[in-house]
Amino acid sequence: MVRYGIVIAAFFTINLTAFAQDAKGPLAELPSRPGAHVENIKAMSDNEWLKLGAPAADPKWGKARGSSWGAKALILAPDKRGAFLFGEGVHGYVKPDGHIMDDLWFYDINAHAWTCLYPGMDTKTFTQRVKDKQLLIDDDGQLIDNDKQPIPLHTLVHAWGYLTYDSDRKKFAFLSWGTGDQIPRYFLGGEKQMDEGLKLLEEELKEKKKLVRSPWFYDVASGRFERSLANNAMAINAGGFPQFHYLPSKKQFFVVGSDTVAIYDPAKNQWSDAKPKGPNPKGYDACGCYDSKRSRFYRNDGDDSKGEGLMAYDIESNSWSHLKPTGTAPPPANTNAAFYEYDARLDIVVAIHFKEKSPGIFVYDPNTNSWADPIPFPADGPKFQYAANTFFDRELNAYFCHVAGDSSDNGVMWVYRYKK
Repeated sequence: MVRYGIVIAAFFTINLTAFAQDAKGPLAELPSRPGAHVENIKAMSDNEWLKLGAPAADPKWGKARGSSWGAKALILAPDKRGAFLFGEGVHGYVKPDGHIMDDLWFYDINAHAWTCLYPGMDTKTFTQRVKDKQLLIDDDGQLIDNDKQPIPLHTLVHAWGYLTYDSDRKKFAFLSWGTGDQIPRYFLGGEKQMDEGLKLLEEELKEKKKLVRSPWFYDVASGRFERSLANNAMAINAGGFPQFHYLPSKKQFFVVGSDTVAIYDPAKNQWSDAKPKGPNPKGYDACGCYDSKRSRFYRNDGDDSKGEGLMAYDIESNSWSHLKPTGTAPPPANTNAAFYEYDARLDIVVAIHFKEKSPGIFVYDPNTNSWADPIPFPADGPKFQYAANTFFDRELNAYFCHVAGDSSDNGVMWVYRYKK
């Protein structure tokens, strides 16, 4: 099993093909007017599934594709009434139009439609654009386009839990994964076709130092990617398949992994290492979520390591603990198998386990520290090949599940309501 970590340092992501942007971003006019399907969602009963069908395609770029190892590959932007979809699927996959699946999409809830915000790297034009200096390395070692915009090439093999939304600054945010390479060739789609251009960029990078950087951002207002040098003297390691969260109450980003907890303060443009106390989680690629009432993060068993069960990282005490809840606990699951979400209205954690040993809905009550009896999926409900790309919309009190084949554009949107 390949192990991945996040090193908050210089990930020289190749910023290739600049996606033409207007002065205003393509999401500027959202939210859309609600369609008739929104009323159908509002009318849903307890423990009900509703099939919305395939979202309308983007007029130019078609439909978003399914992304494995990314139950949280869809990230809600509540002010825009939709969710960002980001994260690759099949290793080394190149779409039929020649673009890599490092694309960025937006699902419009009200319109039930896809908008392509960035179509991904064009493998066919990549080398020529490097030669023409439309893609180049800046003085700090970041690959930019000729409009000085950093564009993420293959920053994530999959989405895992590396995505979040800054609801204060209105920016989609994500992390890079580290392989030790200055240019991420690991499972890079179209690598052979782009090899000449990659070598030219690698030559430019030879004399560049690895520098500490901020997370990646996509700014909703401008429709541009952003990434800056951080005010750090050293990199912070937050490996072990961390969760990435923006907490409005703290105005900070938390990277909660099995190796450590890293915190990014956008006001200071600085990373810090929390160095938490308590029993460090073992294993990797665990599902989890943030409990806003108790100011803590939950983490499940992940890769089935040693039967740890549910754990929690408490921000105020800066410590991990084993919760050891009673009841019928869900099986260990990674981000290819389950989605966890804290519902503040009901003060519960809803865990949707799509496959593995026991598929169904599992509900954890923090007040009693117990799991309720699981709820099986209905026979006429969605059929999951792996974890559906999922998000929870608090306004509609509904879970949206994009059910699609891995890297396939055959996706269908299902909606689930646990309780009114």
